[in-house]
Amino acid sequence: MKIRFPAILASLAIGGTLLVSSAAIATATPPPAGPAGRGVCATVAVAARTGGTVDEWRAFGDCEIARRFTTLTTLATKVSGSKVLTSSDTTALTAEIASVRTGLTALKTTIDSETNRSALKADIAKVATGYRVYLLVAPQVHLANGADGILATQAVFGKVNTNLATRIATAKAAGKDTAAAQTALDAMNAAVTQAVGLAQPIPARILALTPSGWNSGTAGPILTQARADLVQARGLLQSARADAKACRDALK
Repeated sequence: MKIRFPAILASLAIGGTLLVSSAAIATATPPPAGPAGRGVCATVAVAARTGGTVDEWRAFGDCEIARRFTTLTTLATKVSGSKVLTSSDTTALTAEIASVRTGLTALKTTIDSETNRSALKADIAKVATGYRVYLLVAPQVHLANGADGILATQAVFGKVNTNLATRIATAKAAGKDTAAAQTALDAMNAAVTQAVGLAQPIPARILALTPSGWNSGTAGPILTQARADLVQARGLLQSARADAKACRDALK
């Protein structure tokens, strides 16, 4: 019976893509005090910081909230369209994204009604510090997706193991030397087990994180470790694929 290695590759590609997407966002960099005025908000940020009128600061705050709404929509689409997220992780992430959107909507109402510049600037700072869309929510989505992607490959490798074990047993019964094939199969299973062990605790760890945890410096290292564990797990799955191929080749 022929092993469908493209199926393994497809599963690894799922995990690999998700890991790459999270590579630059799970860091322990000290958090900024408020919105940075990046991208679409750069112009209004300059106007607010140079002119400094209430209207200019309000425009800056509204822009920063609007770009976070766009990001939240993108993240919600990623969650709902994921083929690997577990139902519990999907529910948790969907609820978190909705909660952040609700909170930012209320904050926008406050910003739009504020007339005191100092109070307005303090409210605008909360756009970042109160919700951490880019430093926390986005990594949570990508890392949970990546971890569940790793776990999803377990079933694929389980089928490969069954197939190869059957072929080894058949070859051994026919008097063939199957030592090399068995060694490769054992290595594959060990690598998969280790990869799953690294990925399995990640969703619970990262989904428990909060903006206050990021602000205090406790969340960043957890996200960084989660990313490192996923990178290691992906490498183990690539090794497992190579071991499966070596086992197949030894049985030719």
